[in-house]
Amino acid sequence: MSGLRFLKNFIKAPGTVGAIWPSSPHLAREMVKDVGLERARSVVELGPGTGVFTPFILGSLGAEANFFAVELNKELYDCFKTRLPDVKVYNEDAANLCKLLAAENVASVDTIISGLPWAAFPFDLQDKLLDVVLSVLPEGGHFTTFAYLQGLALPTGLRFRAALKRKFSEVRRSKVEWRNLPPAFCYRCRK
Repeated sequence: MSGLRFLKNFIKAPGTVGAIWPSSPHLAREMVKDVGLERARSVVELGPGTGVFTPFILGSLGAEANFFAVELNKELYDCFKTRLPDVKVYNEDAANLCKLLAAENVASVDTIISGLPWAAFPFDLQDKLLDVVLSVLPEGGHFTTFAYLQGLALPTGLRFRAALKRKFSEVRRSKVEWRNLPPAFCYRCRK
């Protein structure tokens, strides 16, 4: 999907497309660092958009790892399927992750990588989705997501950071990736 089409999707549905431009490969590399992908038996990507992070995730996984993605936005889902036709992706709400794991016969997820637009979500949806994430991660499981630098000043961005610190035993922040539009950083969390 071109950058302009991505921007059009953002304008049309800012609650499901939280970015004005696709994430950069630089941010994708940062997203897969230090989140246990090499040892993970099961990995889920929430909100993959067009699949910018997905090849970096797949390139870090062991041969036996189970992987699938969950994308709610139908146009982004279709782009993902076109770009990565051999990768399993569900056109589904991330809130239904437990149902999807049951369909996959997977009891828990070692690592969840999220491209969901957390700062665009109301507080109750942030909590609901984080509770779903926590319910499927084992002790020591990894959750990583990113945030835009300017989102740190937004009430929803501040609340999201506080929720991460309240819900996870460990929350680390990466350096800012200035080569992303807009600049972003990663939250690396452990249950």
